[in-house]
Formats: sequence, structure tokens, C-alpha cells
Amino acid sequence: MYEIVHHRFVEQKDLKRITKGNQKKILRSIEKKLKTHPETFGKPLLGELKGYYRLRVDPYRVVYFIEKEKIIVLIIHIGLRKNFLAYIESAKRLGLM
Repeated sequence: MYEIVHHRFVEQKDLKRITKGNQKKILRSIEKKLKTHPETFGKPLLGELKGYYRLRVDPYRVVYFIEKEKIIVLIIHIGLRKNFLAYIESAKRLGLM
């Protein structure tokens, strides 16, 4: 089983912008899917975020990185899927933009 680790802004910013009901749904999906098989449930990203993955949870996108040697899934960003905002914010947090 993988350990789930959140980027500091996930809890400080991302989850605060999401309703409690959707927060629970997203966190349940992360626990259920990413703890056991993060590569199976996520889709790999391309471009600047190559090597990272995305998980779709209703209108939200979870961007994450898998550290196989440490058995860790690092959640980079949780945000709305529209207009690629989740990807742009993820790239900023990683210092790619």
C-alpha cells in the first residue's frame, strides 16, 4: 500500500475552496484508488507535467506524483477540471512556470 502525502497548499488552499460533500468524495477516491493502484486509476500527463498523473473525481482533477521507491503518492493539486486550471496551478507549485 502507498502512503498518501499532500503538498502543503492542498490542505491550506485547495480543499478549502471545495464543499464538504465534494471534499469527502475526493478524499475517499484518493484513499480507495491511489493507496492501492495509483498507476491503474490515474492517467499519465504530458508536456511539462510528464511523469505526473491525474485522477478524475466528478468536476475535479487530482494531480499527483508516484514515488515508487518510497511507496508514496504525493498529491500536488486538487482543482476544477475546466480550462486546465488544475494543470497550470500544479506546474506553478512545482516551479515549472
